[in-house]
Amino acid sequence: MTTSAHGTHAGALRIADSRLWETFGSIGLLSAYRGLAPWPYTAWGRAARRSLMRADVTLPGWLVHLFRAGGGTLPSFLLPVPSSARPPDPAEEIALLRAVPPARVREELERWFPQGVPVEVRPLYADPAARIADLCAFLPRYARAALAPYEASLRTVTDDDILLRARVLATQGPDRLLGTLNGAVSRRGDVLRLHTGPPGRIAVKADVSRIVLVPLVFGRGASLLAFAPNGVAAVSYQAEGAAVLACENRAGRRADDGGDVPARGDRLEILLGRSRAGVVRGLVAPTTTSDLAATLGLAPSTVSEHLTSLVAAGVVRRRRAGVRVLYELDASGVALLRHLDNRRRVNAPSYETT
Repeated sequence: MTTSAHGTHAGALRIADSRLWETFGSIGLLSAYRGLAPWPYTAWGRAARRSLMRADVTLPGWLVHLFRAGGGTLPSFLLPVPSSARPPDPAEEIALLRAVPPARVREELERWFPQGVPVEVRPLYADPAARIADLCAFLPRYARAALAPYEASLRTVTDDDILLRARVLATQGPDRLLGTLNGAVSRRGDVLRLHTGPPGRIAVKADVSRIVLVPLVFGRGASLLAFAPNGVAAVSYQAEGAAVLACENRAGRRADDGGDVPARGDRLEILLGRSRAGVVRGLVAPTTTSDLAATLGLAPSTVSEHLTSLVAAGVVRRRRAGVRVLYELDASGVALLRHLDNRRRVNAPSYETT
């Protein structure tokens, strides 16, 4: 989907957190991957499915179908535009969701499914108030089972990402900020474009006066876009630091606890050692030495030493982006993960380099 706004400036952009959007992002991830989720969500996905089963919490079928039909996005009525005035209150966000008029639900579903609302979504279309009420009761139970053990890490990553983007916006301007979002938002001349979901799924929206950017640790699971009646559009993007989910075990400890002893059966760690394997796994997206160190809980000097060796070995490449030096896997590094990374073996086609 594409929408446009003219004359965009720094005041027309803001960044806001939303625990509701993050929750939907994680549900989108579980909906998209019926088996193992891709790294860094693999361990979280397994643990979440076990916790949901123990708690007897089942994803609403119509919600799963909406995610799959929308290519990872959802209708706008499910996504209240976040406020940046203060930290998000999940109860208040759910109250906003509960207040959505049934007529709006039906109208958006008809636009989403111009050939007719599918059978999986008809319960929502037939009785929007009841199904939204069920959803509002489901979401806190889901969050307790699937997200509560990771909440501190999720908030840390989101807060750090917001500070990072806000600094870019304040010091380098909106165009530079948009350039850091990996295509979620782009600008050509005076036209600002929001990209989400499959083309044509939602009607094009014009006259957007402001954009709210919403970082999601679970941005791999969802590409969310919502519009408010006052001309404000909100769009999600992948927050930096999602690899923190791969750095925790079931007890919530950092993955580097216990030194550099490889995990049993982890071929990548056996070959490279635990911390260097963590560095390789953290480079599936371009990142800096300091960001990688913060994500992995390692000293920057240790990460720098590993990166120097990996660059010399030809499995990592470095490039400059303004004042930042970014590291990412080269083709040889991608091949290394494909063949040796037990955690991602079934998801090998998802490795990409740019």
